[in-house]
Amino acid sequence: MILVVVIVVVNNETDHPPADDVKVTACTVNSATQQATARVEIHNHSSKASTYAITVEFVAASGTRVSEGGTVSSTVAPGQTVRTEVGGVDRVTQKVTCKVTDVTRVAS
Repeated sequence: MILVVVIVVVNNETDHPPADDVKVTACTVNSATQQATARVEIHNHSSKASTYAITVEFVAASGTRVSEGGTVSSTVAPGQTVRTEVGGVDRVTQKVTCKVTDVTRVAS
């Protein structure tokens, strides 16, 4: 008799990389302040409370990046969803699209 044992290890970092935890839900430019803002939603798919550092770029219709900004959201519990905003650091006078360019997730 031969007994075969298969052990499957699930690596949460591979199954749910940090970038998959963040999405842009709105992208606007305030005409009075000329500040671009991205609303982002973070959903922690990992098994540990985590701190997220997020960078967003703001891109004009021509494809040129016209601003960039970042935010940190601390102690997001496993399975928790957090909504926050990322503001651009440069003045913007045109319509833009928002793109998450970097997400770092660190167990807190």
